[in-house]
Amino acid sequence: MSALVPSPPVKPFAAVFAGASGHIAAGIRGLNAILGAEPDLASPELPLVETDYYEKEMGPGLVKVYASWPGLRSPESLVEIKLAAMEWESRHAPDGRRQANLDPGYVFSGGLVLSTGKFREHRLPLGRGVWGELTLNYRRGGFQPLPWTYPDYRRPEVQAWLLRMREAYLSALKAAPDPGRCS
Repeated sequence: MSALVPSPPVKPFAAVFAGASGHIAAGIRGLNAILGAEPDLASPELPLVETDYYEKEMGPGLVKVYASWPGLRSPESLVEIKLAAMEWESRHAPDGRRQANLDPGYVFSGGLVLSTGKFREHRLPLGRGVWGELTLNYRRGGFQPLPWTYPDYRRPEVQAWLLRMREAYLSALKAAPDPGRCS
């Protein structure tokens, strides 16, 4: 018989994309309010060229920032973070068109998890209509994409930032007085 082990804490992460730098900054500020801190790591704005899916809603020339926040949290907190991010998006959507897309998730030793409100066969229900997706798996010294991994998460410059976030997570975990406790 197996024994249940509490989930290890995780590092908050989000990807924010928009058509204008001001909207990216506003999205980051919205996440700062949700998470109670400013990012400890953030990529530069990178062009989102792999898809035109969001152009009808947000316009052309989308850019994306990948950011993480300090501190360790329970993985279960992702549900509340996603719901708060969706509420922020809704408040900042004149005429129903989002100014910024906030995609929260978390980094942990085994990879990167994103949250979504959309069901697909490879996503697990987290509660309250939020689904979790293992987007990248960590093994053999790097992130490995899965069949459903979004194309931008496969890019070397994005993965370099994500690896820095994973390293910050591992340092925070090591420095935590009780690595099993999280906020």
